[in-house]
Amino acid sequence: MPNLNRKLAKHTTDYKQRIRKIFTEHDGSMAIVDDQSVINFCSNDYLNLSTHDEVKQTFAKSAANIGLGSTGSALISGYSKSHARLENAFAEFLERDRAILFNSGYHANLGVMTTFADRESTIIADKYCHASLIDGALLSRAKLIRYPHNDLKHAEKLLEKHAQSSTLLVSESVFSMQGSLTNIPYLSKIANKNNSLLIIDDAHGLGILGKKGAGASDYFQLSQEKIPCLVSPLGKAIGSYGAIVSGDSDLIEALLQFAGSYRYCTALPPAVCDATLSALNILKKESWRREKLSHLCAFFLKECAIRNIILSSNDVTPIMSVIIGCNQKTLIIQQRLLDHGLLVSCIRPPTVPKNKACLRISLNCMHEENQIIFLLDHLKELLNA
Repeated sequence: MPNLNRKLAKHTTDYKQRIRKIFTEHDGSMAIVDDQSVINFCSNDYLNLSTHDEVKQTFAKSAANIGLGSTGSALISGYSKSHARLENAFAEFLERDRAILFNSGYHANLGVMTTFADRESTIIADKYCHASLIDGALLSRAKLIRYPHNDLKHAEKLLEKHAQSSTLLVSESVFSMQGSLTNIPYLSKIANKNNSLLIIDDAHGLGILGKKGAGASDYFQLSQEKIPCLVSPLGKAIGSYGAIVSGDSDLIEALLQFAGSYRYCTALPPAVCDATLSALNILKKESWRREKLSHLCAFFLKECAIRNIILSSNDVTPIMSVIIGCNQKTLIIQQRLLDHGLLVSCIRPPTVPKNKACLRISLNCMHEENQIIFLLDHLKELLNA
């Protein structure tokens, strides 16, 4: 395979090669990675629910009673009371008419984009939208136009230009690599004005944003009518996996009938659904997790300003990114931090644009202020080296 060999060789030369690390333990702010104890600033488990005792006990009990697999597609034999309970609980929590559970955020976005767009459609999406949204758009065969990140005036002009065709307006709530928050009320306004379907991926908003942690719709106080299609992946603050898509009954029925990424996948194990429901219930009753995380995010921003560390965004979200630019330099800084027992993510193209390699730092509610200071002091020294 000469073409593949050349591609792999260039990947290595460009310092884009990915190497997996083995996590043997993770809980709270600490982890054991490749047999090294580290302060973990990589995890998306923002509320530390994945290892909560109640969640683990529910998971074990359900698996003992029901078994492992769901045995089939949700449309064949894989849909259980556990799946139905989880969908209904999220519909109620998010204040939506109905919800449907996909196997992952990737599956959900593929299903949404291919159900609601086709060759006759135009999809207008933020330049920094997640790869799953872009792949879904390409799979739908619609015309895809991407506007500069968070340039909503540009998005509005594109909607007006393509007002005669069927359009979808697509964005994330909190962008996964930058931590930036988008102005969803404005997107909702221009989508409604131009008769466009607004689709919001709330992967990094669910559990974090809003008075009750219900995400973007809670934070901005936007009804189902204002955000018709809400994608809520469960692998971040909920600490599980899978994804909920919610909206009115017709929208969810369309996904059930036409989304290939729902129809052709074995459904998630019922035990996963039961444990996820347990995590949701903890989210609702233990508000201290969200409150402490919010405090830590604000503290991190303040300490960065003191040290003149420039971030991609100053929004109060758990994702803090420092753009380095050079792939090699970013890898070197990541390794130097690891030498001090600090694990951060090294994000390189194609996950981010060319020459935008960055260190992505994720906060969770179990971090402490002294750990953040320890990280930022070493980071400042390395940035100035």
